[in-house]
Amino acid sequence: MLAEKFSIVFMNFGFLPLNDEDKEKLQIVEKSSVFPSEVRAHVYLYEKCLSMCPLYPAMDGLKLLEVGCGQGGGIKWFSSAYPNLKKVQGIDRVVANSMGGKIVPGDATDIPLPDASFDLIVNVESSHLYSDKQKFFDECARVLVKGGHLCWVDVRFKDLVDETLEQARSAGLKRVAFADITAEALAGVAETSRRYDALLEQAPWFVRLFRNSIRTTYCAPGTATYENYATRRKVYVAACWQKV
Repeated sequence: MLAEKFSIVFMNFGFLPLNDEDKEKLQIVEKSSVFPSEVRAHVYLYEKCLSMCPLYPAMDGLKLLEVGCGQGGGIKWFSSAYPNLKKVQGIDRVVANSMGGKIVPGDATDIPLPDASFDLIVNVESSHLYSDKQKFFDECARVLVKGGHLCWVDVRFKDLVDETLEQARSAGLKRVAFADITAEALAGVAETSRRYDALLEQAPWFVRLFRNSIRTTYCAPGTATYENYATRRKVYVAACWQKV
């Protein structure tokens, strides 16, 4: 796998704080040595997602679940940055590395975990791919304890954002925070894509044949994908809901 060959542990756009409030609030990312600086934009996106929770940064004693945890970068970050979390677990449809049992196979629309078993669910840039988005929100509501929170960041066509908010509401989740972070995500992409462009140049020739389509997948500047966000046809949003 190219992800393993090039030590790619994050699969998100990235995020860079552009205002003083975020720079102050998310400074744990700059102070941490858990990951090298070259992937800090990816880590910032995770931290921005978590910071949408009204309890942030007081995570002590909470059970955290990441739905759609991919290569496990977020699991490693949360486990290291918040050692007082009572539990950190992830689920993904494909598990390349279970990280000592912290990641288990599972579908976001059929989470293989008991009712009311987690205080906090994190979902980063994957729900747009789910076949049944309503079922995803329903499952999150089921797995959360009463009063628990779902922290979420993802992309949407601008005219579908309200539909997403309604899906969460229909699942019994009360919105407590919402932010349009498109500008910060594009700033993150500008940083992360430089690294991926460099890695792409090191890839085998037969991979480089698909350079243009590959650059589209990580939303590199100059691609049609990037232009969707630059023109705000699509937006990047963050939200937090509470199970009531």
